[in-house]
Amino acid sequence: MKRLRLLPALFAGVLFYVILSVIAGRDGLWVRNQLREQKRVLSSHAADIEKTHGELVLEKTALEKDPDVIRAYARKLGYVNSDEKLVKIIGLPVRENRVYDAGTVMKHSGAEYLNEGVCKLLGLIIGFLVYAVLFLADFSRGYITFPAKTKKVRLSEGTVVYDLQ
Repeated sequence: MKRLRLLPALFAGVLFYVILSVIAGRDGLWVRNQLREQKRVLSSHAADIEKTHGELVLEKTALEKDPDVIRAYARKLGYVNSDEKLVKIIGLPVRENRVYDAGTVMKHSGAEYLNEGVCKLLGLIIGFLVYAVLFLADFSRGYITFPAKTKKVRLSEGTVVYDLQ
């Protein structure tokens, strides 16, 4: 019966290629984790920007519709009504306006992964190594033998030639 070494070697090579592609390939688990981390960072920054936006919308609405807030901002700028008197007290800390942070620009960075050609090459190498191991195992068990080298004696036109060592 002939020994099948090629089929298990091909199976091992393809299995290694598939596992490597699933773990570190272009759509693999490693890339998915990198993209999930980027999404988490971007969504946290987006939540901060939405919070700042909400505060600014409330401040804008108050400046448009609330007369007390308008008067308070006018007083900060030095305006007073005709019936009011302005008294400035020196030595008290000045309340500064809050400066809103607009955030930093974040760009998408490409994920790192193993190229498809590298995965295929490593699968072929593993397949050849498994084939070599199976071939050597069959050779050591005696399933494969090579013909022995025989010495040929040449005769030349009636003269006997002896093989001297």
